[in-house]
Amino acid sequence: MEYQLENENCFVCEKVFEGSSEQAVDLDFSLPDYCPDIERILKCRICPSVMSKNISGDRLDVDGVAVIRLYYLDSKKQAVRLCEHTSPFSCSFNVKSPAQDLTAVVRVKTEYLNCRALTPRRLDIHGAFSVCVSVYAKSQQDYSTSINASDIQQKKHSELISCLSGIGQQQFSISEVLDIGKGKGLPESILRSEFAIDIESTKALSDKIMLKGEAILHLLYVTDIETGSQDTMSFNIPYTQVIDVQGISDTSQNQIKLEVMNYDVSLKSEYDESSTLVTLDAKICATVFAYNEKNIDVIDDAYSTEYELELTEKNCRFSHIVPLSDSNFSIKQEVKTGDNGITKIIDIWCDSINSICTNDGNSLCAKGKINCCILALDKDSIPFYAERPLEFVFTPDIPQNTGEISADTDILCKSLNFRITGDNTVELKADLKASSILSESRVNRCIIGASADEGKKRVKDKNAALTLYYADEGETLWNIAEAYCTSVEAIQLENELTDDIIQAHSMILIPM
Repeated sequence: MEYQLENENCFVCEKVFEGSSEQAVDLDFSLPDYCPDIERILKCRICPSVMSKNISGDRLDVDGVAVIRLYYLDSKKQAVRLCEHTSPFSCSFNVKSPAQDLTAVVRVKTEYLNCRALTPRRLDIHGAFSVCVSVYAKSQQDYSTSINASDIQQKKHSELISCLSGIGQQQFSISEVLDIGKGKGLPESILRSEFAIDIESTKALSDKIMLKGEAILHLLYVTDIETGSQDTMSFNIPYTQVIDVQGISDTSQNQIKLEVMNYDVSLKSEYDESSTLVTLDAKICATVFAYNEKNIDVIDDAYSTEYELELTEKNCRFSHIVPLSDSNFSIKQEVKTGDNGITKIIDIWCDSINSICTNDGNSLCAKGKINCCILALDKDSIPFYAERPLEFVFTPDIPQNTGEISADTDILCKSLNFRITGDNTVELKADLKASSILSESRVNRCIIGASADEGKKRVKDKNAALTLYYADEGETLWNIAEAYCTSVEAIQLENELTDDIIQAHSMILIPM
């Protein structure tokens, strides 16, 4: 005899694919005619960016460009110069997922780069960068909440879970014309640009969420091509964007990921020598995961008071998502810059942030480092380049929990400041922002099926209305009730008990 179970379901966010594709960079090229000869290489960077991504069936295609930027000292003016080389790239991933409506999050990172000058005009560059992808799907998880039969006793527990109500992904652009201003030198060319985006507030409505924040653009530009004189400028650009997310509401708990796919910065001075205007065109991809809380009852165990029962069970993982408040913190460290001294810092920036979140069982801890890049003048007023790591430790405040805890933490460098403290020392201060999503997971044994052989009835003692039982400390009423073919509620009522666990060696009456 098969018993009928009442079933419910919830949707969960399942990562159906994760992978990476390494793209090699092997270049042997000569400087363009307009670039002066190389005296010394300061820094060579790979700057990959994603132009498009597309999922068709079970195939994910990513197209982009990789820009090789070479910073060097010219042999005549001893000024910082820039030479760029752009290469397109394409890669594909076989997702192999039966799920529909897949959502891909893509990021690129530099693996390594070696650069050497063969001659004052010829370069040999070898390196690699990786295209890393994570593909998500909305999957259904079923569980049983009750067994419909008068002879069945069932033990349940309640779980607070987060059900995925929707995944939304949308690309949007930030296009601005920015003014460096008359107080700065006239820009003639851009040496370096850095673009980041931050979320300051969100407001969810029916099937939409509004993002508000600011984009941060930092420029190092040349004010005199002949001498190589430079200046810097930073812009804070407010933005507002509405993202469509089917299923989101004002009660949802949301996880938001922003990807800077690509951006381009150009000078209006290329067409007007007296212009101080800069144009910015950036493409951003926003991915939103929306969750709604739900209390569910799950069957842990069951038995029949009439028949021998066979149960079908499985382990179910239930998760509860908790967005934590953003945390701002600072790190400060004094670093050595080299043996030839330092007299002025031309520019300073954060090249990369690496972090890992660990759980020691009692607390979460995000540890990592930011790579600080310093372009400066030595005691002879000759430009030099240095990289110094700054280590950080961030411990988010987490609520009391009983499950397995993990956190997805994004670290953003809001600003990087400096103070020259000695002939060859600089004090660096980084202002960081940590955005975390906490996930509490539990794996539970869940009953998903029950059947009985009606020819195998359980033996009951029907000679007495009550049975005297001597219970040991720590015994459960559930096990006692199952052994005597009765219910926990009947034993509690007969003995005026409220707990399921026997607190001390005692005598109890069991109704038969």
